[in-house]
Amino acid sequence: MLSSPGCYEMFTEVLEKEYSDFRYSKAHHYTVDAYATQHPGDVTNQKAINSVGIHLVSLYFLFEKSMNLDSAAELKMAFAQFNKTHKMVQPLQKLEKFNGLTIFDIWDNEKPEHHFELSKIWAKSSWDAWAKERITIEKWALHFLEETGFNIKY
Repeated sequence: MLSSPGCYEMFTEVLEKEYSDFRYSKAHHYTVDAYATQHPGDVTNQKAINSVGIHLVSLYFLFEKSMNLDSAAELKMAFAQFNKTHKMVQPLQKLEKFNGLTIFDIWDNEKPEHHFELSKIWAKSSWDAWAKERITIEKWALHFLEETGFNIKY
C-alpha cells in the first residue's frame, strides 16, 4: 500500500481504536478493506496487486452478496491461500480519484456510535470507485467459490 505518512498515521490510529475499544472493533473489516482499496500500491508489485485484489473480493461479497461481516476475515484468508496456487489476481486499472469518505473522516470522528456507519459508508464508496473493474472482481470471486466450495455466511 502506498500512502502519505500522514494518511498512514491516521490509519494506524484508527486501527488502534478498533483493537483496543470494543465500541470501534465491529467496523474493522470495513476499515481495512476501504483503506487497502484506496491505497492500491505499486501496480508492478504482485504483493500489492494481490492485496488490493483480496480486499476488493471481500468488498464484493460484503456489498454485492450481503456476506455477514463476521465472515470477512475467514474469506480473506481463504481467498489469499487460493490465490497463491491459482494466481488469479492480476493488475487492475489504477484509479485516478476516489470520491466519498477517506481515512480522515473516520479518524476525525470522536463518537464511537458513529464509527461503524462511517466505516461502512467509506468501504462502500471505495467499492463503488472500482465499478469499472467489477466484472473482473466478480469473476475472481465466483471462480474461488466454484473451486473451493467456500461457505459464505449471510
